[in-house]
Amino acid sequence: MAVAAPPVEERLERIWAERPGVLGWLTTVDHKRIGILYFFATLVFFAAGGVEALLIRTQLAAPNAHVVGPGTYDELMTMHGVTMIFLFIIPMTTGAFGNYLVPLLIGSRDMAFPRMNALSFWLFLGGGVFMYTSLFLGTAPNQGWFSYVPLALKPYDPGPNVD
Repeated sequence: MAVAAPPVEERLERIWAERPGVLGWLTTVDHKRIGILYFFATLVFFAAGGVEALLIRTQLAAPNAHVVGPGTYDELMTMHGVTMIFLFIIPMTTGAFGNYLVPLLIGSRDMAFPRMNALSFWLFLGGGVFMYTSLFLGTAPNQGWFSYVPLALKPYDPGPNVD
């Protein structure tokens, strides 16, 4: 007696179904899930930028406060600006809302190049984590929000912070 093969539709559904659990979230190519990942990652970076802002304001709350040193203050100021622009505002609008809402609003089933979309999230997250490791190693950029010269020139900052 021969065993009947499942219909083609069932086999395809099994192949293309999202994996359950954490592994499913880590390997997803669904635009809605990637949008949610962007949303929560940007909220974590927003909280980190908020802590930096609180440290900056605490330092400025009283004259001659010794909460952080001058070098650390410059690092916090730079990291706060970079975090809020490049790790919160831009990824929240283009990554979270763009990934989640735009395909739904235009009636598309998915994004073009879904694997590249997932790669962009993981590169964003890796870049943000890599940038924050410099803060904990004491080599964070310290030129201010805009990295204007002369503070961004090597003679004014001889350490590894500019590079």
